[in-house]
Amino acid sequence: MASRARKSDVLANPFHLVLLALAVAFVLTALAYLASGFALDESRPVAPSEASRRAARWIDRNGPRLLAAELILMLPAAALLIAFDRRLDRAKRRRRRG
Repeated sequence: MASRARKSDVLANPFHLVLLALAVAFVLTALAYLASGFALDESRPVAPSEASRRAARWIDRNGPRLLAAELILMLPAAALLIAFDRRLDRAKRRRRRG
């Protein structure tokens, strides 16, 4: 049975938090990009406010670039997370042996 990770083990790798923050930003951007289409829909019975329309237009224009940038940042963060985890695992094994 796998042992439970202690809090210090999870936070030992700073890239966990970096990747989590980037993933949350990616999901929020994707949801905002999805919602912008509804905000710009002229056939809605209740028209959105001008500020909502302005934000929706901005997201509609810049959403794909934002999503691409976030994805591009997530890839090296994930690679660094994996590399750092492997390094920590090797160090733990050495400490256990000797």
